[in-house]
Amino acid sequence: MAKKKIGIYSPLASTPNQKVEDLFLIVDDHSIAFSVKNIEKNTFVAFEYFENEENVEGWGPLMAYLQNNSKLIHAIYRQVHFVLNHSHFIITKKYDSSDPLLYQNELSLLHGQLMDAEIQVNELANGSMIVFAVPDSLITLLTRTFPIGKWKHYAEWVISTKVGQRAEDNSSVHIHLFETNYLLSIQDNGNLKNIKYITSSTPDQNCYSILNACQQLGVIPSQMHLQIVGLEHSHNQEMNESWSQLGTYFSNTNVISTPTAGIGESLNKEFPHHRYATYFIF
Repeated sequence: MAKKKIGIYSPLASTPNQKVEDLFLIVDDHSIAFSVKNIEKNTFVAFEYFENEENVEGWGPLMAYLQNNSKLIHAIYRQVHFVLNHSHFIITKKYDSSDPLLYQNELSLLHGQLMDAEIQVNELANGSMIVFAVPDSLITLLTRTFPIGKWKHYAEWVISTKVGQRAEDNSSVHIHLFETNYLLSIQDNGNLKNIKYITSSTPDQNCYSILNACQQLGVIPSQMHLQIVGLEHSHNQEMNESWSQLGTYFSNTNVISTPTAGIGESLNKEFPHHRYATYFIF
């Protein structure tokens, strides 16, 4: 079985003749989130979050549940963005050949042989390529409902949208928090040095993993800006303190919360210490 954890709405303005809202459909191994943004107002106007119950695997149960329980699934949208939030991706150079097998082989070397999946290759602003695989079953389930949807990886948005980052913070560490893991990205003098998912662990282990990643790249945390997108669950005070402790190693720290405009105000009242800010970076 699946369940709906959050549903916060304001009236949608799109009509068949005037489409002003985009849907960002963020998918990971156990959840699907709907973030709806009014492009003209640059404001998020609706949000839903669904997840599988424990011991339930696959997207089939989630999609079946969504069909009857989502208020957003059948709305009118200008564009639909499928956003894969998964650790199996690489960033690599752009090959002269357009043969996708070159990228597929490189992805397989790092993450193993990929079965029953479609390779997605998107070019980034700096000319490099992001490569990831979307399971065929997920493509079938989503395109059946959203035939106009286009795939991007969550890391693409992190790389292209430096949410809340100041111009002087070109050397920085970014952490995007999710339920069971976090996405770590490190930039040095404006250049992306590393971006990867790390499984959430104990507070000490989380700090060690991030500081060790900096050390491996030869960057000095005390000379870098730390940005954390989202917060831990309010009931886990120990984990909250771990991120505060991490900030002591950096020159300054910035925590990005859910936007206060649009539905953000209602969301922040109901979930003041949750990680849902990571679903509003688009």
